[in-house]
Amino acid sequence: MAKGVLQQARILMRRRKFGTAIRFLESYIANYKGSFEYYLALGTSCLYAGDEGNAGKYYKIAREIRINNSELLLGQAAIFLRRGETSKALSYYLDILNIDPGNETARDAMEFIRFKGNDFNEIQRLKQNGKIERFYPPLGINPDIIRNCVLIGLALGIIISLVIVLRPREGVKWNGDRGNLSNLELTNGEQRNAVAQDLAAGTVHYILDNDTVNQCYEDAVMYYQNQRDNPARVQINRLLNSNATASIKQKAYILQSYLSEITFDKLKSEDNYTYSQVDSDHVLYNGCYVAWTGTIADPKTNDDGSWQCKLLVGYHEGKHVDDIVPVIFTPENFSPVNPDRPIRILGVVTEQNGRITLSGRSIYQPVSGKFQD
Repeated sequence: MAKGVLQQARILMRRRKFGTAIRFLESYIANYKGSFEYYLALGTSCLYAGDEGNAGKYYKIAREIRINNSELLLGQAAIFLRRGETSKALSYYLDILNIDPGNETARDAMEFIRFKGNDFNEIQRLKQNGKIERFYPPLGINPDIIRNCVLIGLALGIIISLVIVLRPREGVKWNGDRGNLSNLELTNGEQRNAVAQDLAAGTVHYILDNDTVNQCYEDAVMYYQNQRDNPARVQINRLLNSNATASIKQKAYILQSYLSEITFDKLKSEDNYTYSQVDSDHVLYNGCYVAWTGTIADPKTNDDGSWQCKLLVGYHEGKHVDDIVPVIFTPENFSPVNPDRPIRILGVVTEQNGRITLSGRSIYQPVSGKFQD
């Protein structure tokens, strides 16, 4: 019975129910005469409850039974510290370190005494805001906090699940502002079995799971309806070079045929992929429109009227070159340029011999010779 009572009292103390712990322990006082653990628990409970007098009384009784105990010495040292008797407190902390060299509470208290122990007002402030409890005997983690965190986590999980399940899904607009793509909507069978089992038919760059194939296809349609053909093409490229089934790839091919030419004014900044992005995955960005700024080198007009050059990407300020990209314009797309001034070229990403190239579409050179962005 004795062990059970003290365990219950310690649980109440860890739960910071000190008044309840004191009343509970005092109801068994007749059963625990001569029990060090009993008086120690009572003393620590009274200390945390702010009853300095009874804490000292119970600690004194415990000390008559046993002297060398870290919790007891920490409690008695804390009482001296509360009173501003820092020299006595320091003596107790040194005793603690003799029997428990790694005691962090004692070390922290000694550091406090070293730097602020002579300021009684600072000690009073610690008492008023409760921060002096960091020098009390440690009680461990409050199990109520753990329980509440678990309950809150479970509640949040349930709420999030309900929101996901019950909220109306916007879904993909198959018949949107840009066109009616109802004929390209995936069937239930295609959605359930979106991944091909036999990969021997061609090269696969991206291994996707069933959900990812469906998500890529829906994203491609969404971007298309929102007039964002570059990210739509990225998703289509991902599908066409993946382990998606042939029927889904066929619908992606059809969707790709609906994509339009992009001009400077229609290329959104977030859809203008950088050279480093394109260079990181040539397959993914193949066919996308980009507008890259730099200077040109080796301009040349060919016999068929086409024009080509090398674009030093990023060198328009004469500081850094991202890379040198070959560019070729067909006669109908080319317009005169000044090779000595910075240039911005709109082109379609292609690849030759493993290198990024641009199929030129349009050229812009500012009158001032400098780009503002």
